Amino acid sequence: MKDGVVSIMMPAYNAERYIAQAIESVLAQSYTQWELVIVNDGSTDRTADIAAQYDDPRIRNTHQANAGEAAARNTALQHMQGEFVAFLDSDDFYLPDHLDLTVNFLKMNPSLSGVYSDGFYCNENGDRLAELSSRRRGPFIGRVFEEAVYSSDVFGPPVCVVLQGEIINHHDLKFDPNIIIGPDWDFFIQFSDLAEFGYLDNKTCCYRIHTRNLSSMISLEKRALELANCRMKAIKMASFQRCSLKTREWVFYDLLINQLRGYPERQDEITYWPEFSNLSEENQSRLYRLMASKAILEKSDPGLITIWLEKSILLNPRDWRPKFIAKTYGVKPELCCCLLQIKNRSNKDSRFIPPFVDLQTR
Repeated sequence: MKDGVVSIMMPAYNAERYIAQAIESVLAQSYTQWELVIVNDGSTDRTADIAAQYDDPRIRNTHQANAGEAAARNTALQHMQGEFVAFLDSDDFYLPDHLDLTVNFLKMNPSLSGVYSDGFYCNENGDRLAELSSRRRGPFIGRVFEEAVYSSDVFGPPVCVVLQGEIINHHDLKFDPNIIIGPDWDFFIQFSDLAEFGYLDNKTCCYRIHTRNLSSMISLEKRALELANCRMKAIKMASFQRCSLKTREWVFYDLLINQLRGYPERQDEITYWPEFSNLSEENQSRLYRLMASKAILEKSDPGLITIWLEKSILLNPRDWRPKFIAKTYGVKPELCCCLLQIKNRSNKDSRFIPPFVDLQTR
């Protein structure tokens, strides 16, 4: 590892429209001790040709057959030599003081191994739409593992994050190639279990929203399943059981009620996990009732619906709601479905709300 050097990973796939601005934003940095590792992930456009035009020894181009974002990030990790690791996707860009502020912050705070900053969401033309902090909870500092597990909005896009490379190397951290949407969230959860973070209230970078963002191109159902994979991995981490009951309950709610809705067999399998059994009986009852209610609306497996309602009643016999649903469903499923539709008519299904839809309409 080279002291003081920041290794910047840039996975690139069919990025000919924006990659020049991304590279030039690195060349414009006031902090000059950097290396840029560009991984061309099987692009079929002019991405490789554009990247090759920059004659700077600090820029290294690597090529691989198309294998996805996580695999490209892992390839970058294999080629990195710096003390610090930074992230720059080929459609985003840094503001001139990004590396200077983040690296010097870590140098001045040796007890911290990661830092994240504020920045801007921008449109295809680079016009600023909103601050990154406008869509975050926090900011959180120190050990942020629990907050990162709770939701991906602690850091937001990876462009604003800089990490100590030693932590990554020592623990052999990798991006999960089985996760298409959210491999950076999964990676930051792993990292935050090992190290503490600081925060800079400076706007140092821009995250571009456009129609070819992977999160915009993938189907919303597929996106939900990918986020479910992140949730399930986090639940199985040893530190998950040390999270507060509130966080653990929310994680299971988001997984079972939001992300895996419509997949009753997978939902049912998860209810047998010991981590689910460690929730309060009242919360287990609530989750069974909500899973049953959503399944009734989708006219799903009647057998599992009945089992879930029975378990809900058994776990919290004082709650009248699963009893009412079970009785109505047992007598006339169509009526039960109609009543639930009326009750839920004002609730928007989070699975079918495209990411950044509010910003894209500005």
